[in-house]
Amino acid sequence: MDATNHLKASLAAAVGLSNLFGAEMRQGRVANAPTAEAIREVLLLTTNRLPELIVDDYAAGGRLLYDAFSSLPDVDPAVDLVNRLLIDTQAAPRLTRREGTPWHLHFGSPDEARGWLAEFATAAAMLLGSDEKERLRKCEAARCDNLFLDSTRNRTQRFCSTACQNRTKVAAHRARTA
Repeated sequence: MDATNHLKASLAAAVGLSNLFGAEMRQGRVANAPTAEAIREVLLLTTNRLPELIVDDYAAGGRLLYDAFSSLPDVDPAVDLVNRLLIDTQAAPRLTRREGTPWHLHFGSPDEARGWLAEFATAAAMLLGSDEKERLRKCEAARCDNLFLDSTRNRTQRFCSTACQNRTKVAAHRARTA
């Protein structure tokens, strides 16, 4: 999938939001309940223009994205869920820009949760419609339900973070030496 930087950022934010609302375990620990600050960090992946954040406004969309992404490599259920989110958010493309920046596509108002969910659903749809969907993976570490985008050239990333990679390696080493 040839993507603009804006699309890549929106897709990374979609995965981040889905992890906030869907992953029960993150990096070996029980996941914390989503907070406005956690959502703010996700939105900062794609914008500096932050709306007022109400956690419940993002909850259903975040869970739906997690369910869609988690169903991969089975694409059909993922597409059904993403299509539902596209319809629910009334995603509609429009070119926008702020002074001094280039034009880029948005799929809803960046001033509300529904607009961001439309943006993330569109990014997910573009991934699902491409030949790059296998880059979206679930972390292979024990006790981690995070999803991540494999950005390595050879498509071999197995873990969502170095913390999960290190935990897995330490556990394997301890198992060998026990």
